[in-house]
Order: sequence, then structure tokens, then C-alpha cells
Amino acid sequence: MSERKPHGEKASGSLMLPLGLVLFVLVSAIFVVQVKHRTRILHNESNRLLGAHDQLDVEWAQLQLEEAAHSNHARIENKARSQLKMIEPRQPVMVNVIGSAAADETRP
Repeated sequence: MSERKPHGEKASGSLMLPLGLVLFVLVSAIFVVQVKHRTRILHNESNRLLGAHDQLDVEWAQLQLEEAAHSNHARIENKARSQLKMIEPRQPVMVNVIGSAAADETRP
């Protein structure tokens, strides 16, 4: 004769698989939610950093233009001093133009 298991033991053994699967589904759902949340945080951070990168690119371009303007002035000043022997006056210099051609044109 074969041994029969009591009805209660068979029921608890057959419930282990569905309970394990439900537990697995719940744990995996929690992990999915956490991964999605972390992905959203990283995406927002990425967008913020891209905006900061664009702003820094604009600032860099402006600084390059400013540097070019300053270096151009310095180059002109150096050429004026070396090639044309120009110097900054120590005192203001006034030049009269009464006897010049411009004054002759205004006379009747």
C-alpha cells in the first residue's frame, strides 16, 4: 500500500512556488521603480550640465573676443612706439589751426 500525505502538507508545499513567485515579482517591481527614479535624476543632472556647458561655451567665446580686442590694442601701441617713435605726452598739447587750409576754406 502506498503512503498518503495528509491534505495539509500537500497544500503548503504547493503554495510555496506561487508565494515565491509573488515575492520575486514584488522585489523586482521595487528595483524597477528605484532604477527609473535614479534614471530620472541622472537625466535631469545631465540636462543641467549640458546647459552649464553651453553657458561656458558662450562665456569662452566672449573672453576670446575680449582678448583679441586687448591684444590688438597692445599690438598697435607697440607698433606706434617702435616704428613711429610715438610717445604719450606728459602734458596736453594744443595745436592752433588758424593758418591751416581748413581755415582758408571758411573765409569768403
